[in-house]
Amino acid sequence: MRKTNEGPSPVGVLLPAAVAGLLTTLLLMLVGAVLVHRRVLAEQAITPCALIFLAVGCAVAALVSAKRAPGGKFLWAMGAGVLVFLVLLLVSVIPLAQPVNVVRMAVSLLCTLAASALGGFAGANMRKRKKYRHIKK
Repeated sequence: MRKTNEGPSPVGVLLPAAVAGLLTTLLLMLVGAVLVHRRVLAEQAITPCALIFLAVGCAVAALVSAKRAPGGKFLWAMGAGVLVFLVLLLVSVIPLAQPVNVVRMAVSLLCTLAASALGGFAGANMRKRKKYRHIKK
């Protein structure tokens, strides 16, 4: 049976990508917390490492969304990275009642956008393999 809509829905593109980016970010932050607890990572390195972990998570989200998106892959990638940033921002502001530092938030947003652009560029340029390339027409 033929579908009337070509390609996945926006939720089908962004949700798995955002989940992958969030899981990557949280896993890296868990590793960073273990390193701080074991005193391998100094306290001065926590903020730069957190930015790096956020950037890697946003790049993963952008890469996944750019691979899944039917068209306009770069915009889907940027949307997935910003979605990861917004979810982490909401989690830190609402339930944890953390104060918002505008400068730190702006730096995090810039890192998010740069990493999303790089991840989207990488995901858009990856070639997809044909599923049925072994079948002759």
